[in-house]
Amino acid sequence: MRNSINIIKQKMWLRLNPKHRRAVKLFLGLALLGITVRTLPYLAPIRAKDLVQDDLAVEFRDRNGLSLGTILSRDQDHTAVVPLDQISPHFIHAILAAEDGEFYHHGALEMRAIMRSLIQAIEAKRIVSGASTITMQLARMLEPNPRTLPAKLQEIWLSWRLAAGMSKDEILAAYINRLPMGGNIYGLEAAARIYFGMPASELNVAQASLLAGLPNNPNYLNPYYYWDAAKRRQIYVLKRMVEDGYITATQADQAYSEAISLLPRQQGIIAAPHFLFLVANQLPSEHPSQIRTTIDRSEERRVGAATVIEIL
Repeated sequence: MRNSINIIKQKMWLRLNPKHRRAVKLFLGLALLGITVRTLPYLAPIRAKDLVQDDLAVEFRDRNGLSLGTILSRDQDHTAVVPLDQISPHFIHAILAAEDGEFYHHGALEMRAIMRSLIQAIEAKRIVSGASTITMQLARMLEPNPRTLPAKLQEIWLSWRLAAGMSKDEILAAYINRLPMGGNIYGLEAAARIYFGMPASELNVAQASLLAGLPNNPNYLNPYYYWDAAKRRQIYVLKRMVEDGYITATQADQAYSEAISLLPRQQGIIAAPHFLFLVANQLPSEHPSQIRTTIDRSEERRVGAATVIEIL
């Protein structure tokens, strides 16, 4: 029986002209290559434990126990970190609507957008549109590269490895905790506390939609310096939230019109900001949440920057 089947296959193959045989071989080769490429990321997956950040949030006190301030963020690997269940649902909805509305419904890539982006890149000989999913944006945060075609392919490879080792919720949490939010502020928790003086879990629609707009261009949209630009971006975020069904048009209008108060630009630092950042840069990965220094707060305010950097 098996010999008969093999004979039939051989006859069918021999009936194909050489051109069709080459086409079949090419198709099978490409199929095998595609399967191999998509299987490789599962041999080198990136897991959530591989992306653990140093939770920087640390309060500094002077020699008398008086507060000097709290540093919440220095860079994406040293910032205030919170799990996904401690992030306002309004912000989760806002960032999904603004950056990747189908995040929970596609893989690491959105193939239609990728093909469109590649065609545009080939025609223009440069990256024209990003077509980046949240997974791809996280890959770019982890390994920043110039906007070139080889860098885009590397970004795709890293995105596949992230998707191979992490759940959607884990990817979203890692992404939100690394978002550039203006200046040296990284991650939503640090941004919520620095801009509004509250944890990320308490953000309302107005605050969440404003912050969700910042990662698009964190320097130009910094609300301390470019309030009008940040509000224009908020309009886009609210519009997308309405389109995705998270809020109504009336709620969007109310959120945009709501008065939002920003904290002063000291970012939670009462005295000696340069000194505190210098010390923060020298902290080991395992550090206490509260550190007492040799500074005298009242004296530092009177004479200027302190020079002693010993930590008690």
